[in-house]
Amino acid sequence: MKSKSFCLAAFFAVGMSSACLAQGLNATQKFTDSEVVFDITGPYSNLTLTISGPNGLHASAHHRTGSPVIDLRKLGTLADGDYLYQLTAATDEKVPDRSGLDNGRDGGPATSRLKDVSTSGQFQVKGGSIVKHDPAEEPKRQK
Repeated sequence: MKSKSFCLAAFFAVGMSSACLAQGLNATQKFTDSEVVFDITGPYSNLTLTISGPNGLHASAHHRTGSPVIDLRKLGTLADGDYLYQLTAATDEKVPDRSGLDNGRDGGPATSRLKDVSTSGQFQVKGGSIVKHDPAEEPKRQK
C-alpha cells in the first residue's frame, strides 16, 4: 500500500511540476466508460498521454498529430480508485533553446526548439467504469 501511494504521489508531483512550467494545452476530456481521450484544438504535435492508477497501473500512449487514446479495459480489470493523467504536446511556436548542448548534428547546438505545453488532472473509476465528471455538481465556494 505504501508503495502504491508513493508511486501515485511521485507521478502527481512530476505532473504538477511539468504542468506548472508549461500549461496551455487546449484539450477537452472526452472520456468513455473505459477510454481516456481528449478533443484537441490547436496546432499540436507529438502528443503523449500518461496515466497512473491503483495497483501500480502505469500506461502511456503517443500520437504524432492527434489525441492519444488509452483504453483501460485493455490493461485488465479496472481497480476502483483515483487515477492521474498528464497530456503533453509541442506547439508550432519556437522558443530559444538554452541548454547549450551539442547534439552531434551539423550546425552545432540547436538555437531553438518547439514550445512544450501540457495539462494534467485526475478521474475516478467506480464499479469498473470511469465516473463522468459533472461540473454542475461541484459545490460552490464561499467567498
